[in-house]
Amino acid sequence: MAELTRTAPTLADCRRWLAAGLVTAVVGVIVMWRLAEYPNRLLVASGLVAFVTLYVSYTIRAVELTPALIEALSEFAVFAMFLAFYAATAGNDSSPFNAHIRQAYSFLHGHIWIDAPYYIEHAQVGAFSYQLHPLLPAFLLMPVVAVWGMNTSQTVVSIVFGALDAALAWRMLGRFRLTNNARVWLTVFFGAGTILWSESINGGSWEVSMVVAIAFTFLALDETLGAARPLWIGLYAGLAALARYDLAFVWPFYVVLVYGRAPKIRDLLGFIPGFALAAIVYVVFNELRYHSLFDRGVFIFAPPGSRLFALEHFPGNLYTLLFMAPSVNSTFPYIHPTFGGQALILTSPAFLLALRPSFGKFETAIVGLAALVAMTPSLFYFTNGFSQFGTRHYLHAFPFLLVLMAIGVHRRVDQLTRILIVASVVLIAFGVWHIRWYGYG
Repeated sequence: MAELTRTAPTLADCRRWLAAGLVTAVVGVIVMWRLAEYPNRLLVASGLVAFVTLYVSYTIRAVELTPALIEALSEFAVFAMFLAFYAATAGNDSSPFNAHIRQAYSFLHGHIWIDAPYYIEHAQVGAFSYQLHPLLPAFLLMPVVAVWGMNTSQTVVSIVFGALDAALAWRMLGRFRLTNNARVWLTVFFGAGTILWSESINGGSWEVSMVVAIAFTFLALDETLGAARPLWIGLYAGLAALARYDLAFVWPFYVVLVYGRAPKIRDLLGFIPGFALAAIVYVVFNELRYHSLFDRGVFIFAPPGSRLFALEHFPGNLYTLLFMAPSVNSTFPYIHPTFGGQALILTSPAFLLALRPSFGKFETAIVGLAALVAMTPSLFYFTNGFSQFGTRHYLHAFPFLLVLMAIGVHRRVDQLTRILIVASVVLIAFGVWHIRWYGYG
């Protein structure tokens, strides 16, 4: 399925990504000025980063850089490009739904309850309010919140992680026998042709959990497809589950993939520390809040009598995932994203390419099962993820679908792949534009 060596980018590839980031930042600044908006600081900073890195790249020769350094530079260049892209399309708004900022602020002040205004979803236990989201994003935000306090913009953090996700997608795709052109197409798809774009610039609490989970999932997959060191895979996969609990269910699939390559039981013991650490943190945090092994937050928050996971929710969630369409009426622009979501193939039709590889092959089947298992809890959940553009509850499974797409590409992208990726980018761009200027239909 993958090689231990990467498809090697060139210094010219790095410069193209950096130039794209610089142009995106400049265009973004010009457009915001024309709209009488002050360019956000992240956009200006991303442009400066792209410019300085691009300038430095012209002061060195390719022969002076090892392939590993060029690869690292390419990953940074992809990060810089998507940082500018997301910052340019986010505007100056910052999400008020900043539960992770509030949790980080609470940690820094020595307690686990948060100051939760009415619009922040939370579980009320006696006099204490507890946020509903997994705790990893708040831990990662603590250094930033220590500097800026409650003035920290959670949207800025979300954009940074979204750009990191795109860079890590590029990194992971380097494990496959793809041309650099194919690697670029698939990276552009993941960063601009999926709801990673809209979720990253939204910056709400649910969205930040997802973009953080994706980063650690890509790290786990990259390690699985590369050196396959169980200790590191277990650590990355464990951290991913502390940002999105559903990802704990895919832990066995990492073990199976590694065992398929190196069938030594003793080596598999390396998974235990990472998995155990995540489980211990999860249990201790829940005991401190709810005196329970499990996170009871949503159960407490939900209306009395709610069945959070039940078969009765499956039809509605399956409809959202596969069939929910935008609304159509006589009001410009006539087609409108709905508050309840939009089917996966109506936002990112290129994901159909995840069905292209042969599932008769062991590793392909395991990755496909991992994607399916990651999605399954949300199919039985009592809400479909609204308000949302696309299918937010399934975003954490997208890295596995990208692996399937990479397997099915067979080195070069064909015309169908390019058409579906372009269609995906257009659909996501339309949704981002519509929601920003007109809201939901």
